[in-house]
Amino acid sequence: MSAADAGLARVYVANERPPSIRVRYFYASQLALDDPLSPVPAPTTATAASRIPPRPLSKQDSEAVEKAWTELRHKLRVYREEQEKHARLRDRTAQPSPATRLRAKSVVGSLSREQSLSKRSSQASDEFRSASLGKTFPAVDKRSSLPVSDGKRISYADDQTYSSSPKSVADVEANFDIGESNQGTTGTPFVRAPRRKKASIQGTKRSASPPTPRSRHPSSARRASSISEDLQGHDIYAPSPEATVPVGVSRLHEVVLPNFQLQPIYWSPANDIAKIIRGTWFYKDTLLPVETDIANLLEAGYVKLRPWTSRWADELSSAAHAGPAGEEKIAHILWPKASERKPNSRPGTSASTQAKGEETSPDQERKRIVNSECERIDLDSGPAIDNKAAGDAQYGNDGKPKLYKQAVVIYADRQEAYILRPNLQPSAYYRRKPYAEYIRKGRSIGVPIVRGFDEALWERLHPTKTGSTARKAYAGASAPDPQRASPAIPSGTGLQNPQVTDLVLVIHGIGQKLSERVESYNFTYAMNDFRREFNVQLGSNTVQPHLRRQMGSIMVLPVNWRSTLSFEEGGYRDEENDPAANEYSLQDITPDSLPNVRNIVSDVMLDIPYYLSHHQPRMIQALVDETNRIFSLWCKNNPGFDKWGRVHLVAHSLGSVMAIDVLSAQPTHVDMRSANEHNEVQKHFIFNTSNLFLCGSPAGFFLLLRKVGLRPRAAQEKLMSSAVDTDQDVGEEAGIYGCIAVENVYNILNPYDPVSYRLNAAVDSVYAASLKHAVIPSAAAPWFSFGASARSGYSKSSGNGRGQRPDPGQRFPSTMELETHNFTREEIAEKRAYLLNDNGQIDYFLRYGGGPLEIQYLTMLSAHSSYWTSQDFIRFLVIEIGREPGRECALEALKASKKKTLPITAAK
Repeated sequence: MSAADAGLARVYVANERPPSIRVRYFYASQLALDDPLSPVPAPTTATAASRIPPRPLSKQDSEAVEKAWTELRHKLRVYREEQEKHARLRDRTAQPSPATRLRAKSVVGSLSREQSLSKRSSQASDEFRSASLGKTFPAVDKRSSLPVSDGKRISYADDQTYSSSPKSVADVEANFDIGESNQGTTGTPFVRAPRRKKASIQGTKRSASPPTPRSRHPSSARRASSISEDLQGHDIYAPSPEATVPVGVSRLHEVVLPNFQLQPIYWSPANDIAKIIRGTWFYKDTLLPVETDIANLLEAGYVKLRPWTSRWADELSSAAHAGPAGEEKIAHILWPKASERKPNSRPGTSASTQAKGEETSPDQERKRIVNSECERIDLDSGPAIDNKAAGDAQYGNDGKPKLYKQAVVIYADRQEAYILRPNLQPSAYYRRKPYAEYIRKGRSIGVPIVRGFDEALWERLHPTKTGSTARKAYAGASAPDPQRASPAIPSGTGLQNPQVTDLVLVIHGIGQKLSERVESYNFTYAMNDFRREFNVQLGSNTVQPHLRRQMGSIMVLPVNWRSTLSFEEGGYRDEENDPAANEYSLQDITPDSLPNVRNIVSDVMLDIPYYLSHHQPRMIQALVDETNRIFSLWCKNNPGFDKWGRVHLVAHSLGSVMAIDVLSAQPTHVDMRSANEHNEVQKHFIFNTSNLFLCGSPAGFFLLLRKVGLRPRAAQEKLMSSAVDTDQDVGEEAGIYGCIAVENVYNILNPYDPVSYRLNAAVDSVYAASLKHAVIPSAAAPWFSFGASARSGYSKSSGNGRGQRPDPGQRFPSTMELETHNFTREEIAEKRAYLLNDNGQIDYFLRYGGGPLEIQYLTMLSAHSSYWTSQDFIRFLVIEIGREPGRECALEALKASKKKTLPITAAK
């Protein structure tokens, strides 16, 4: 505790402290952090955003933020004290020694006395001469003892004009010669006043010789050396302390203190930065926080009148018996008048500013009043307790924030108060008695407010959603593990955060440059809808039977790699030594016609030629850097995830091609803990990928261009543990394009998507031709179906199929077919397919479109972006991510199924 705080504690130790407040933090945003059904909304204007009522943080989040704010206040107080201390030390290095200041003060005193005597004698002489002779004498210049004549001012021929007003100590010290050469054995105990030289007319040429340098006094040198030692090791430019607290049911946002802002953790802000309000007083009807300034004025009146004491109850009773005149005395004026405010002695405050006659705006005056009242609150509460409201509330009780300029407050008890406008205030003239006639009888009047947040009252006023979809979403988002509790939850509350066991990173494709022009196209909005549907599917009764026992919840995060890139600086350039060197850019070759259409084409379609150019390494590195940044931040906020967590990738469009590029060069095994601890720039992902889901992917076309196939890794654990002859050419090594380091790869296609291509043929074309067309089961309930499995199309694996009757329609191959069929190639192809995917195939088609009135070419326009809203696609991802790994645990509905007849191929 500092000396100032100790002094305050001694002064107020005898006084009764005001009771503590049940503080609650609110955030002003359309996004409901503790509602898993709430995605990030579409962009809104500032006016529309101000009409949205603030939402409270959960109880455990508010307690965590309050704890962080208490600790930060102490750090800020220590930081300010250190800065002020070292500022004073720095100022002392430029000040003279105490002996010099003492001698300078004696000189100033002698000069003042001499000038005062001279002035009084001159004035007396002038008055006597004027009275006796009746003549008028010339005016005397204030800066000289000689008269002004002929427009010329008489001055002394020193380095500067001699002034009759006393010089400051600093001026005398600056012009004082205290060099060692002029000192005797005892220094210079007696100092003469500066001698006046011959007077001369101002404007004469002064001496151009520089002043003689003075040597520093030994005591000053020693003192400067000591101060320099104290300043060592202290960074005067050290940033002010800050604190961040993750909040929300999914821990995707954080509260930044002392800025009181809510911002996303893992992606760039997309219209989801909100203001945080520290509520202390609340409207009783809605329990929304009172405007910050009004709340602090209410608290200042609270500590002034002390309604929590028994004396206040006696005063209320006396006022009720005294009538309107008595009630006027208990009514507290909300905005104190200027004469009632205690002047502040500190420089730069309202008192000093008004003394200088500076004009202030009404907003500045209100701010000064609130600051003055906040000081009163701090003095009464003490340094360890903060009873002040904070933040910027843009929403009032009924929408628009109010100031209650002419209002008064009546404190009914230690918790309740009433804000009364002029027509409701106590008045002896109008015989109004609001306390006796309304407040004392329990009847509401004016604006009722309460001190502190009431959790039970809030639940009654604002009940939680209880629909079936909401219950599923909460069940999917909240899968707590008692063994692993988040550090953001205070211990002893019995609450745990949703335990995430699977992290899904979604890589976007082309077109994100367009989001800089059109905010609604931002990839973050689609991903928040996508995450919401994940939570709903996780809580579904159809999906839960297929999940593994240790399954927690799934977190979906976007990877916005395109936002970190810019190709505007890249154009054509000739050689520098060419005298006719030319340089042009994309803007130079773009015609002026159809600007909107060309901007869309430029922002959406040019990512593909950029990727095929020399910009490809930059694009791949941007993807790697952004993905690793998100993973490192996730592991930092979720300790231990790099030990037991699983990471999956969902790549769309061009992002799928980039993912295959990275995973082809990815090491087969990555030590996630060691890679996450090092901050070095990596050329690959710093995690092991469990599943890779490609959607709307042209990866098959890029594999065809490079004339390579899709191969599993030779050193993969699945390959080493399977019954595969390693002598056969099944797996490849790292560094070969198309040989990706994943456990399972899926290629999901919309049949109307013109960008997507198949991948089964990249494993083996003959094997791909022998497989049936795989369709993802529909999440919609078909007619005449019974049971969850029938509704979803998913069923448990039937094991090895023993005891099952063969399909009567299946035809066995003939003898000639058996002789000509290449079983060696089929065996290798099948092993490769199962090593790349536990289901034995990679391509899966979505059910999309259809109907008698369908126009395929119109359906095609929205097919490429339809994956994020497809319930079939989302359920497919949740089941494949959440099921037990291994071929034996694959679902029967998703396993590869061959056609009834085998293709005939020549033996090789």
